Amino acid sequence: MNGPRVLCLTPEEDGCTLWRVFQPYAELQRRGYGAWFRNKDDPEMMAPEWPYLAATRLEAISLPRFSWTDQTIARRWITSLHNAGLAVMYDLDDDLLTPQSVARQQATVQPDKSVEDLERARRDRISAIRLCDGITTSTPQLAAVIEQYVDAPVHVVPNGIDVRWFRQTVRQIPRWVPPLTIGWAGGARYLEDLEPIAAAWHNVAKRFPDVRFVVQGFMADVLLNAVPPAQLVHLPWMPIADYPCGMRNIDIGCASVADVHFNRCKTPIKLWEFALCGAVSVVSPTLYGQVATDGEDALIAETAAEWEAALTRLIQDADLRKRLWRAQRRRVATDHSLDQTVLEWPKAWSAIIESFRSRRRLALAS
Repeated sequence: MNGPRVLCLTPEEDGCTLWRVFQPYAELQRRGYGAWFRNKDDPEMMAPEWPYLAATRLEAISLPRFSWTDQTIARRWITSLHNAGLAVMYDLDDDLLTPQSVARQQATVQPDKSVEDLERARRDRISAIRLCDGITTSTPQLAAVIEQYVDAPVHVVPNGIDVRWFRQTVRQIPRWVPPLTIGWAGGARYLEDLEPIAAAWHNVAKRFPDVRFVVQGFMADVLLNAVPPAQLVHLPWMPIADYPCGMRNIDIGCASVADVHFNRCKTPIKLWEFALCGAVSVVSPTLYGQVATDGEDALIAETAAEWEAALTRLIQDADLRKRLWRAQRRRVATDHSLDQTVLEWPKAWSAIIESFRSRRRLALAS
């Protein structure tokens, strides 16, 4: 078996888990590596033989986005793993640590939680990371954030898109929204991420009444109210195993994020997804400017006027749409596929495990 033997305990099945656990671990298994994942509440781990199996078959446990409300329980659990000779690693691919992340979470993904509850969860998350022997994360910008809170080593393992899986998934179901479409897909967002798109959509819809606008996933009012209902198509949330099928209904993708710290720490996943689903993209310079070249493999826009001009240009020029899409598709397959990034996982794990073992040998010798 290749590389270190690692088990990841997953908190939930969402997009983060797909990119940071399910797909890279499955690819590593395919290549003969010891990479497994189980839900943290899997009843198998309550079996009496679990501690023996963990101690004899594993070298490390990975905990993505974990936290405990009871820090005494957390320390005891981590200590038990350490006593069994297992390193404990953490994985994080969003800024959920800085104080400003609390307001963002309440405004987007957790509006039902109070600021006090979210602040307590942030502090619990920091406490959890500090108990771990090393952290993996997705970008250098996010690594710099994490390093402010921990002394343990932080390793950047970039996200890579599973090109084969994406293409196979998209081919399973024919598109059901006829062209030509402009679309947005994703989870809850700040209003400032979507306002330039919405303003552009409003004007473009008036100029091109035959163009339809697709919104998949989070139903942002600012987008839904931007175009006439007759030109709007709602695509609901889909299981993570199927969601690319919905994106197939988008011909011109819109990937926009505001120029704020949280967004600069993210990965430009949406552009890659659009490209593999067959869509040409207009993107914001923030985040996406590092993986797109204006006029070569995408169009870049920031203001509402720039977005309107870019979308109009693509609507009117089918050859340009095709040329930019093909160039971005090649770029994704060449530079950002899981094939190129997946071996960074065992490389980071090996470094964290070796660091843990070195510290443990020193502690036992003292």
